[in-house]
Amino acid sequence: MLVQRIANEIIKRAETLDGLEPIKCDCELIEFEAGWIKNEMWKSTGLRKIHVETSEVKGLDVLHCVFFPDFEYNIPIFGCDIVATKTVITAAIVDVSPVRGTEAIYDKIVPVSNSYRFKEKRPLPLWGDEIFSPCFKFVRIRDEDEVEEYIKILTGYLDIFCNWVKATKKDDDWVQSMLRMDDQCHYSHQQRKNKKTIAALSSWFNKEWAMEYIYNILFDKPTTHGLLPSFQPQHGDHTESRSHLPQGK
Repeated sequence: MLVQRIANEIIKRAETLDGLEPIKCDCELIEFEAGWIKNEMWKSTGLRKIHVETSEVKGLDVLHCVFFPDFEYNIPIFGCDIVATKTVITAAIVDVSPVRGTEAIYDKIVPVSNSYRFKEKRPLPLWGDEIFSPCFKFVRIRDEDEVEEYIKILTGYLDIFCNWVKATKKDDDWVQSMLRMDDQCHYSHQQRKNKKTIAALSSWFNKEWAMEYIYNILFDKPTTHGLLPSFQPQHGDHTESRSHLPQGK
């Protein structure tokens, strides 16, 4: 399966990072009538959370991934998403999103970005205009050649990103740390506006569950105490969880 293949490529690169350790997640596996969602999380030196979500729901294979930096390190944000049916990838997304002070990484990202051309580009969503880089890719893919090109650009971006993470030392300048924290908060704030994510999760569960999941699992904001938020919403009886989610109302 394509989604699992890409997830494996991401995890393989995450495993090269210093100090990698798993983060206990309140929703490691969610099974429900329409399908399942699996969440895996880690942290490392320089990254407060690496999140890889894979799911299969109503004939769709979905991957969502974000590498969130520790704001005390001068590191941007890596993210990618895949939404695929059995015949077409309706959405293939990848970017290294800018954080103040990380501009030099694009000297290496731009040549990779310029090496690939996709037939069906999709428009940048309005909520994403302020948080994505000029190297942001959002495309529809219908053939195997472009699947391979997407994987190459994704792994190319991620290799550069991981090398940047491993080379970056902790920054003791508190003002710069707060600026980076502000940029990361803005990234999550804008991502939370994605109406398609809200609509899909709300249809599978309910609106309250969807918003809790988006705010606390997908796009939580960094805090000075460094702890991740808990995820304990109530949800309908059509959802069965093997995690710590409460069992229905």
